[in-house]
Amino acid sequence: MAGRRDDRSAEAAEYRRWYNTARWKRRRLAQLEASPVCEFCLKRGIVNDGSRQMDGSVQTNPRRRFLVADHIVAHRGDAELFWSGALQTLCPDHHDSVKQAEEARGYSTEVGIDGWPVDPRHPSAG
Repeated sequence: MAGRRDDRSAEAAEYRRWYNTARWKRRRLAQLEASPVCEFCLKRGIVNDGSRQMDGSVQTNPRRRFLVADHIVAHRGDAELFWSGALQTLCPDHHDSVKQAEEARGYSTEVGIDGWPVDPRHPSAG
């Protein structure tokens, strides 16, 4: 988007270009065709094809009515992970908040029906 500032590092700007390649666009499309709903929403019983927010309510912002082909393991510029790493489909809400917070923290805060964390990396799991 013209005029939009990108405060990421020069290194990040370099690998961000990969997202504009025909190769990535084909890979993204293949992921979304294979898995056309948000996987995090589906775990919560919400079938979200991009038309809903992560709480299940209708997505009223037309700029957020899409799905994301997300790298399960953050690639952080690793070409092998970017091009060959496993992908999952996420809604923008889950991708931009839950997933990125999990990456920054190093573990998921999701809990199971027993009330305990499901992520073995969680400090309480163990």
